[in-house]
Amino acid sequence: MVQFKKWWHLAFALLLAVSLVSPAASAAVLQPVNEVQRATVSNVSLSVDGLYGTPIVTSTTQDVTASTTALSFLEQVLTAQNKSYVVTVHPTFGPYLESIEGLAAGSLGGWDGWVYTVNGNSPTVGLDAYVLSANDVVRVYYTTWAQLKTTNTVAVDDINPSVTVNLTGDLFNTVAASNLANWTINTGTTALTAQSITVNTNQQAVITFAGQANAGTIIITASASALLGGLASDPLEIEVQ
Repeated sequence: MVQFKKWWHLAFALLLAVSLVSPAASAAVLQPVNEVQRATVSNVSLSVDGLYGTPIVTSTTQDVTASTTALSFLEQVLTAQNKSYVVTVHPTFGPYLESIEGLAAGSLGGWDGWVYTVNGNSPTVGLDAYVLSANDVVRVYYTTWAQLKTTNTVAVDDINPSVTVNLTGDLFNTVAASNLANWTINTGTTALTAQSITVNTNQQAVITFAGQANAGTIIITASASALLGGLASDPLEIEVQ
């Protein structure tokens, strides 16, 4: 026991001597190693745009803690700027960005919603799974997905039929959408010709055809210029039979 006490006193004296010569060395010995927890990822930026590019958060750049995900960074910035948001947890797919500043996914009745890019590319994982790297540029924005639907049918031998087209996932540019030149309408073997289009609302239009219908398929697509989202709609197919 006496020998042990002598060894301990000697070790303590040596440690004290080192600390007097080099305080930094003393700190390295006495403090727990937790530098990994304190590591930061530098120069990460974020911007958030709402419907049709309306700015919600202008580009902001800061350092974040290592292992920070894009979703965590988004939440930090939105909270710091007093922007409201809702993140829900899907039982299968995990955390899901539902809304920012009251703009919720599906607000236009379709597959419109919040998406993101990093350095101009779309990651293959969700916001909660993307771990940020230095100099990452994150953009979160509300995207549209235009789809056309109709409850109307066209039968063989119908004369000058009309079709009411309902839009989901986007809004019509009502002036441009009133021009047939901003639509692609393929009437195939139906012997019909698109005659006119009337935009009733920013999500409904009526297309009138001339002629007597034969069997076939009508394919209708609203071009990018007819829609506020700037992307053409998915094609709508109407069977004439």
